[in-house]
Amino acid sequence: MNIEELKQFVKQAGRGYLATTDGKIVGVRPMGGLAWKDNQLLCATFNPSDKVSQLKKVPYAEYCFCDSTGKHVRIAGPCTISTDNDEKLWLFNQVPELAKYFPDPAAPQYVIIKMIPDNIRVISGKI
Repeated sequence: MNIEELKQFVKQAGRGYLATTDGKIVGVRPMGGLAWKDNQLLCATFNPSDKVSQLKKVPYAEYCFCDSTGKHVRIAGPCTISTDNDEKLWLFNQVPELAKYFPDPAAPQYVIIKMIPDNIRVISGKI
């Protein structure tokens, strides 16, 4: 799977599962509000959340996206939390449903998890 096929798979899946840890506790949660910017995966989230706290301690995470056949991709890499209003506005414009959660793209509780993938695994749905 090349990067363009990966981006299309993620877009079609719509939601993925994000796994983070603080070194002791692991959290996995469904995530939407995603878009690719160049080769970075950007995801909207609320600033006061466990995932943000965990990523500040251990800035590495993994997403898993799955289709209805069981085919899935696992995308892992270092993450940063962006509060940059230009980036927030860009993602807000890419994902219109974010307006349901963040009426103002400059709101301080709206932040972006930015991942630079360094480990991508594709697993077919066949056993």
